[in-house]
Parts: sequence; C-alpha cells; structure tokens
Amino acid sequence: MYQLILIALVLPIIIGLFTLVQRNLAVIGYTNLAGSALTSGVLLAIIYQTTKINEFSTELLYVDHLTAVLLLVVALLTFTATLFSLSYMEREVKEGHVAAKLVPRYYALLNLFTFAMVSVLVVGNLGLMWVAVEGTTLASALLVAFYFNRSALEAAWKYVMICTVGICLALLGTMILYYSQVIAGGEAHALSWTYLKEISGSLDPAIVKLAFVFILIGYGTKAGLAPMHTWLPDAHSQAPSPVSGLLSGALLSCAFYALVRNMIIIQGSIGNEFIHTVLIGLGILSILIAIPFVLVQHDVKRLLAYSSVEHMGIITIGFGIGSHLAVYAALLHIINHAIAKSALFYLAGVITQEYKTKRIKEIQGIARVMPIVATLFVIGVLAITGTPPLNIFTSKFLLAMSIFSSSLWYLGGFILLLLAGVFAGVMNYCVKMTFGNAPEGIGRFRISPSALTAIGFSICLIIAGGLYLPAAMSQILTQAAEIVIGG
Repeated sequence: MYQLILIALVLPIIIGLFTLVQRNLAVIGYTNLAGSALTSGVLLAIIYQTTKINEFSTELLYVDHLTAVLLLVVALLTFTATLFSLSYMEREVKEGHVAAKLVPRYYALLNLFTFAMVSVLVVGNLGLMWVAVEGTTLASALLVAFYFNRSALEAAWKYVMICTVGICLALLGTMILYYSQVIAGGEAHALSWTYLKEISGSLDPAIVKLAFVFILIGYGTKAGLAPMHTWLPDAHSQAPSPVSGLLSGALLSCAFYALVRNMIIIQGSIGNEFIHTVLIGLGILSILIAIPFVLVQHDVKRLLAYSSVEHMGIITIGFGIGSHLAVYAALLHIINHAIAKSALFYLAGVITQEYKTKRIKEIQGIARVMPIVATLFVIGVLAITGTPPLNIFTSKFLLAMSIFSSSLWYLGGFILLLLAGVFAGVMNYCVKMTFGNAPEGIGRFRISPSALTAIGFSICLIIAGGLYLPAAMSQILTQAAEIVIGG
C-alpha cells in the first residue's frame, strides 16, 4: 500500500515535468493520457487494497474507506478530463485561442492539480491536509487564469482572494484544534488524525466548538457552500472546460472531505447536535441562493456552476441529517454529482467551441447541428436534475428517505420544493438550447473520437449508476458512512 501511494503521488509530478520539456503536441497529449490512465489505475489499486485491509496508517499517510470514496472520484475525473483535453486543446490551438507553446504548461498544471488533490486525500495529518488543500488552490488558480484575458484574470484573482481568506480561517481553526490537543496532553502526535480521533472525548468542548466554526467557514469556502460560494461561478465559467469539470466534480469534493475529516474529531468532543444544525442550515442556504441564479442565468457554464452550489448544499444536508442512510446517500451523491457534472462541463466545452459563445440565448438548435451531442446533453441535464432512472436520482431518493425516516417532514417537503424549482429552471434552458433552429453559419458538426469517448464513458456511468450499484461499491460506502458517524 505504501508503495502504491508513493507512485500515485510521484507519477503526476514526473509526467508534468516531462511535459514541460516537450514541444510536440501529439506526444504531450498522449503521454499525459497514458500518465493519467496509470495514475487512475494506481488509485483504483489503492481502493482495492483498502477493501482488503480496511485502513492503512503511517506517521504521515492514512487511507480508509472514506478516503476510497474520494479517490474513486479523482481517479475517474483525472482520466476523463485528460482524455477530453486532447481534442479540446487541439481545437483551442487551431482556432488561435491558445498559443501552442502554452499547451505544455496546461498539462503540467493539470498534473500538479492531480497531485495536490491526491495529497489531500492520503495524508493523515490535519496540518498537512491544510497545506494540500492550499496547494489545490495554487494549481487550479493558474488553470482558471489560463486564457490570460481580462475575464480569466479577474476570475482567478477573485478565486485566490476569497479562497485564501477562507483557507486562512481553516488554518486558524486547525491551530485552535491543536491547542485543544496540547491542553489534553497529546502534543507528541501533533494534529495526527488517528490520535485526535482517539482522544476526541477528552478535548475541551468550548475550544473545539470554536475551532469547528473557523474550519467550517474555511473549508466550506473552498467547497462552494453559500454564502462563501461567490468565487465559484466566475472560476468555473472562465477555466477551460476540462478544468471546470475537475473543479466542480473533484476539487469541491476534496475540500468537503477535509471538512468531514475535521468534523469526525469535533463531533467526538461536542456531540452532533450543533454540527448537524449548522450543516443543515448551510445546505438549505446553498440551495436557496442557487435557485434564483439558475432561473435567470445567461451563461451556460455559470448555470452549471450554480448547479454545483446546489448539489454541495444537498451533500451538506445529508451530513447534517447524520443518520447512516443520510451519510451513505451523501457520499454516493458526491460520486454521482462528480460524474454527471464533469460530463456536462465537457459537453459545454464542445458546444461553446462550435457556437463560439457561452450565452444561452445564442446557443439554439443543438439537436440539428450535433444530434449525438444533443442526446448526451439531454441525458446529462436529466441526470443532474435527479430524473429517474439516472444515477443522481438514486442518491437524492436515498437522501429523501433518510430525511423522512428521521421524521423531519417539513424539512423534507421544503427541500423537495426547492429541488423542483432547480429542475424547472435547468430543464427550461436545456429545451431552449437543444431544440429550435440553429443560428446562421452553424453547420453540422462531428464530435472528435477522444471527446466522445470521455463523455460517452461518463454518460454510461450515469445510466449504469441509476440502475445498479455494485455490492463492492455499496460496501465501501457503508464502511465510509460508519467512519463518519463514529461507528
């Protein structure tokens, strides 16, 4: 296991450095595709080993079933984003949006981003986890600013400023948590997650509650929870589409993972009531704030970004309910949302490249121009809105079951009403974009094989995930939920 983790960390760095010294675009693209496939394979091997040994722990590294859930997300999205990048970047260079000399930088940053996300998930020290989360900010900010125009630079600056303030608050919360550890006499194992979990019952509740507030605001900012979400629509809309898929599907999930790791320790000290109340409140607020922006949106990528705010709210509510079924559903929703939203961002990349705009009003008649893309786009939109029998319906249905089985009838009804509003808004735009007459000058378009493979693979997972959940995956989710609730 130790060797597998080291390979997963080292491989993206090696591929990234190799990319920087290459100039042949074909060599760069296929080298990175092979590297991402190897990295994803290693991550899947780590997940498999975790199912055999339950957990792996050293002084600096820690992997368990909760880690495995997020490693699966990173493994899937790293591969599909790199595969989609082949044709996407080729067309960006061909049309003059990106200079050929910048392509090595793009793939190198993509590998650095992957390294940072894997680091967040495999470290066993909360201080190092904070460093890794900050590393994801630095790597992804350069990708957000990749086009280096006014809008991209403004979005990257906003992203860095807001997330840096948030991550500084998370650092303060981590320092306060360490202070409570020192008071409890555990300074010998500074911020070790396993040790803090063991002594969580002896930590000072007042100090730990204060730490939780700062940690929640800090990592909640990076996870895109309202009202700290304001960086997210700009960053997602300005980044290259493969990066938008990674940001929405993987980065937000990794930030939430860091929050959950801290939450497990904190609930051992102060109990669940305060934590669950705050999480449910933030989750509902995230969905509420997302709805009006979804209903009056003009930019297709910003529409998908606000949808991510909504889904992070759904996940937060699941952890706020706190039952085994609710946490199981929230973890499943993390996987389902990552797959569906990344596919939609890839599709948005294909559509916006062909239509030369991100404005929804100017994107009409996709079915006439790109029938295959239109079909995949409709499936993706139906999935992200929770339509049966697609994957997100399954996790939403389980979450609704957990809410009503906890006798929270008013909460369940209110959330279903909010989700209906999001469904109406997103489907309205989907119908307008897909059907009707295409603008003049837009002819029939054939999607490239690499892009079709990346998107088609994700769509197959969307459909299969709604119809069948493998027993091995269910077991991983069950064990991960036990870790979160303290079982």
